[in-house]
Amino acid sequence: MYYYKTMDENLDYTGPNDYDEQTDAFRFDLDDLVERYLEEFDINTITMIGALREKMQELIESGNGFMDIDLGGENE
Repeated sequence: MYYYKTMDENLDYTGPNDYDEQTDAFRFDLDDLVERYLEEFDINTITMIGALREKMQELIESGNGFMDIDLGGENE
């Protein structure tokens, strides 16, 4: 979590600011979640991978996959 102090010494949550910080935050949360399930539950990695693949397919089908990335083109 990201915090900053204001002049009156209160802490305010700011959250990740840019795309890279948001990506890092997601990865760190995902890592923590996987570790927690491995420690607290009787679940194997194959089951976890299957669940993650299902979620990947769900995300792909949701259509929110647009990225503005220059992959090089005919003019290069």
